[in-house]
Amino acid sequence: MSQFKETKLPCADCGSSDARAVYQSGVSICFSCGTRQAPGADAEVALSSGAIPFVHGDTQEIRSRGLHLDTCRRYGYAVGDFNGKPVQIAPFYNSKGQLVAQKLRTKTKDFPMTGNSKAVSGLLWGLQLARHGGKMIVITEGEIDAMSVSQAMGNTWPVVSLPNGSKSLGAIQDNLEFLESYEKVILCFDNDKAGKEGQAAALELFSPGKAHLVDLGDYKDANDMLKDRKSKELRQKIWEAKVFRPDGVINLDDIKERLKKRPEMGMTFPWPKLNEMLYGFRGAEVVTWTAGTGVGKTALVSEVVHALVMSGLRVGIIYLEEGVERAGRRLIGIEMSKPIHLPGVEYTDEEFDVAYQNTIGTRRVFAYDHFGSLDGDRLVNRIRHMVRGDGCDVVVLDHISMVVSGNDLDVDERRMLDHVMTSTASLAQETEAAIHVVSHLRRAPGATSHEEGLQVSLSHLRGTQAIAQLSHTVIAAERDQQADTEEERNTTQLRVLKNRYAGITGPADRLLYNRETGRLTLLEAKGEVDFGEHTEDF
Repeated sequence: MSQFKETKLPCADCGSSDARAVYQSGVSICFSCGTRQAPGADAEVALSSGAIPFVHGDTQEIRSRGLHLDTCRRYGYAVGDFNGKPVQIAPFYNSKGQLVAQKLRTKTKDFPMTGNSKAVSGLLWGLQLARHGGKMIVITEGEIDAMSVSQAMGNTWPVVSLPNGSKSLGAIQDNLEFLESYEKVILCFDNDKAGKEGQAAALELFSPGKAHLVDLGDYKDANDMLKDRKSKELRQKIWEAKVFRPDGVINLDDIKERLKKRPEMGMTFPWPKLNEMLYGFRGAEVVTWTAGTGVGKTALVSEVVHALVMSGLRVGIIYLEEGVERAGRRLIGIEMSKPIHLPGVEYTDEEFDVAYQNTIGTRRVFAYDHFGSLDGDRLVNRIRHMVRGDGCDVVVLDHISMVVSGNDLDVDERRMLDHVMTSTASLAQETEAAIHVVSHLRRAPGATSHEEGLQVSLSHLRGTQAIAQLSHTVIAAERDQQADTEEERNTTQLRVLKNRYAGITGPADRLLYNRETGRLTLLEAKGEVDFGEHTEDF
């Protein structure tokens, strides 16, 4: 009876594919380089009678994978027979360099294990080839990818793999101290859902600045690049691996092209002074409109909606104080320059049809068919649907105070408004749509009211400070409804209260309401533009 438990095994020290023998005592000797290894606990378990015996194999190139002989020899990766079927053999070594298990790969992609299969969960394949500490070590999801990267790197850099794909992160945890001894740990996981999820979990294990990510582009894994004769490109991707930073943290040097792009005018208001002061408005911004009761907030935002639709944008409207029929007629009436949402206005069917086709008929206007207050979260979901589902560039909410009921806001209602405004601002950032919000004013102290032309300030906004704090732009409309002359009673002064984009605040356009046309026409602006004088610290 032979004194060998198994013969002709690969040697990790000299790379021989079949010169290493293991005695029944557990001692192994390589007859090529002479290396002698004492038995270890893992080796003894691996060679116990209850374990599947090691499989003999010959080291050779794996042409179907583009792997050269010297690469396979470096890792001891061999080809042999198991239960009468051909298999590829990946040897696993413990920290002492002792062979403890083999992972077999069949043609049907089954992976039976020989030796001490339990020990494999804590081992990184190929770790016996890496010294403690260095500039860089690469981790892949599997043995084939590890050899692919190693080959692309000239077989001169340490490359290891997880024992059982992206789910076996315990092997990283068990060897974390060793991995952290390197300046950089490069994660080259598969470019699929499982790989990305595993990579995200693996990143949390390393100290800040240690882990770097490889972008494989359109390739699923490293071996796909090797098979496509992209070794040079794969090597370059390893060298260009980016240091991991938490979401939202970037190095500005990485976005040079974005920084070089010159700022452009945003979506425009229908009035020139507002555009001059605000440079229009942009996606992901919240624009708040406010005024006293009866000053004409809905008329203002309807003019804005009309201008946006005529410019080719898709707009969602949520008018909580009037039904969709009145809102639709108001928009068509602006195009006709006739207030057809009011009774007694003369117009022909032909006039209506042309104006309808230019506005509603473009199918660029979406309305929420609802009247009165509604649940705040449901409202936010409707806005999200208008943007995500209907492709709206801008959504107009008139008005946010209707989200809660009651004339005087109590504590719970204030909290609800705060929640809705916070959700709305977050939604603007999430969807990159512009959201226009109409807000009421609280009753001002003193004898003069907003309805009598009192100048509006941010502190007059009703309900919650979140409206002023989270808005990018706040525009107020001032009108003295009790003025002596009809022209004065119908003249609205727009005032920019907040301008996060440019910081320019103060009086903007003056508009005259024409009762016959139902339109707000531009008057000459009164006064000079203030640069930051009215900007409050929000």
